[in-house]
Amino acid sequence: MLDNLFTEKNSSSISTEESFRTLTESSKSGEIISFSRKKFYSVILLDGFYQINFEDTSLPLEGKNILFTTTKVPFGIHCFKENKPVQSCAFSGGFITKANSGYELLSFSVYKPGSQFIYTLDEFEYDKLSTIFKKIAEEDSNEVNPLQTSLLRHYTMELILNGQKLHPSASYINSRNTAEVVACSFIRLLESQFPIDDLSKTIGIKTPGEFAEALHLHPVYLNRQVKKAKGRTMSDFIASRVLQEAKILLRTTTWNISEIASALAFEEASHFNTFFRKHTKVTPSEYRNS
Repeated sequence: MLDNLFTEKNSSSISTEESFRTLTESSKSGEIISFSRKKFYSVILLDGFYQINFEDTSLPLEGKNILFTTTKVPFGIHCFKENKPVQSCAFSGGFITKANSGYELLSFSVYKPGSQFIYTLDEFEYDKLSTIFKKIAEEDSNEVNPLQTSLLRHYTMELILNGQKLHPSASYINSRNTAEVVACSFIRLLESQFPIDDLSKTIGIKTPGEFAEALHLHPVYLNRQVKKAKGRTMSDFIASRVLQEAKILLRTTTWNISEIASALAFEEASHFNTFFRKHTKVTPSEYRNS
């Protein structure tokens, strides 16, 4: 399965912050990438009959397409029959930075949170991108040297810059209105922070303003689109999801109240107590012991 593309142990480590991996595999019928939030960014070249699965919808793809995926949007890919081999590469955020490439990865429209990242290709575009993948495959190995790293970064940038010139898949855009797309981008980003299954993992984005910044949207516009599509404000969604996770942690872990408060990004346990009591009429300790 192409899940190997997203595992750290299969990545060529250039440094602690930089990892790169490429993989070309035949695509047999069935799930080729399991649904989850990935640890790496990726570029995936497809030719055949597939279905891209998100947490809120599924999208059938036919023919030649390229995907630019991020660490924020959980997804999976299902293959309906044996197709041409899937060509792909995955890399950490530190593989392409302003310092080593002259570009910020999130400055590219193909990787901006909430933006379109599925592109339909014609024969010429597919062949051009496939050629770049073949160059990547020739250079990728477990023994990394500076020249090889520069070439891999250069070829990856070629994929991204060519992607910048493409037109988004009409089937994806036309199937959903703007408010729905924006709202789902917000919900995906919110859900990408859960579940919390380790004390070292905490919520990094919690306020409407922080979500708006991460999605490169104005807070008022983002909240308006979320409410238009879902009938609830961003604050409602955030509070509801944090409360849900709080209840799960109180019931299923032995973490103390302060540890749970910290994991949920409350500065003080007292703030968490106030929040929990406001929404449930009981304290966290009372809920845990009930």
